[in-house]
Amino acid sequence: MHSSKAPKITTPFSSAAAKSLADDDDLLLEILLRLPIRSLIRFKSVSKRWLSLISDPTFCHRRMTFQPSTPSGILCRPHSRRFSPGFDFVYLHPNPPRVPLESLEPSVPKRRFVILKSCNGLLLGRSYRKNDYYVYNPTTKQYKKLPKLQMNKNSTSIYLNLAYDPLRSSNYKVVCVRVLDSTNFEIKIYSSDSGFWRPCCGGSSKALFILGFSCGVYWNGALYWLRYLENCICLDLCEEKLHRLAIPRASDGWGDRTIKYFGNWCGRLYWIEGVDSESTELIVYEMGDDRGCGWSVKYRVDLQRVCSLFPDPSSGVRAALNSKFSVLAIVDQSEVGEEEPYIVLLSGGNAIRVNVMSGRFERMQYLNNGRTANTPHGVGLIDAHFYIQSLACV
Repeated sequence: MHSSKAPKITTPFSSAAAKSLADDDDLLLEILLRLPIRSLIRFKSVSKRWLSLISDPTFCHRRMTFQPSTPSGILCRPHSRRFSPGFDFVYLHPNPPRVPLESLEPSVPKRRFVILKSCNGLLLGRSYRKNDYYVYNPTTKQYKKLPKLQMNKNSTSIYLNLAYDPLRSSNYKVVCVRVLDSTNFEIKIYSSDSGFWRPCCGGSSKALFILGFSCGVYWNGALYWLRYLENCICLDLCEEKLHRLAIPRASDGWGDRTIKYFGNWCGRLYWIEGVDSESTELIVYEMGDDRGCGWSVKYRVDLQRVCSLFPDPSSGVRAALNSKFSVLAIVDQSEVGEEEPYIVLLSGGNAIRVNVMSGRFERMQYLNNGRTANTPHGVGLIDAHFYIQSLACV
């Protein structure tokens, strides 16, 4: 009996083309640039040559500028449980890759890893019992232990923040604020290209300690720390100088406004606040392209329908808006023609999506792995970190 399967034919031309592709690094790199990051991670095992090409910092930087990645999820956990194992993952994409949560924390030998900050695909964390600090890429599973910080005997506490922008540089910086007393602080900077800590600057700011230096936000080449309802302190990482930045001013004065969110999304800085005790409205402010441009109202979001699902008879609507909700993120890709912008709220363990234009809302998922259910809400009470796939080298 003859097989009906057609014989495989290899032509000299196809063999020559394959060999030409295999030998041409420039052509191969152009193809690799267009592949998703998950495929690139798998292709590292094809050969030592492919591993070298994909792991090269120059290629990683080209890939990030060629296809910038957006957050695919949010890692969240109550700040009071930051030293406990387990956290919740809020998926932002409708059909996201299922990321094993245990794979997002590095296997630091005999150390529990506490996530402190995230920045464009990298995580900054520390060990639970020892003051060892790490920069970790959860996509590639690479991590780097930072040099020991020499503690001053007059220091009361230290706060670390991560600064990394792949569109500016392949290097990252870690900024350490050392609190000397109730009003004074000093700053040191670790740079991945130098590999050591060096002094930067210092200052005095009693009001800044209301929220603390741990609430720093990296945006547009600078770190911002919030001074409660007064202004921001900004550290320009190029000049290495401190500046002040005004916060949005309410049209009717300060009133009873409440800060709900201070953070960035894909290169834009946002401030979200509740207005007053009689309103169910959130106001979303956006900073201009440069910090000198000032704030402008971007969206107004009415949460009346959402609040009706979480009534509080003893405290009224105000409690439903300000006590039972945390704003985890604002997702806005309208400038590139994507879906309607939305805000991600957390309430009673529920992650809720609220569209800013139509006001439509839906429950995204229920969270309990990180024990976020029945947790007090507000700025600084919930640790929320963007997860972004990245090839960045640490």
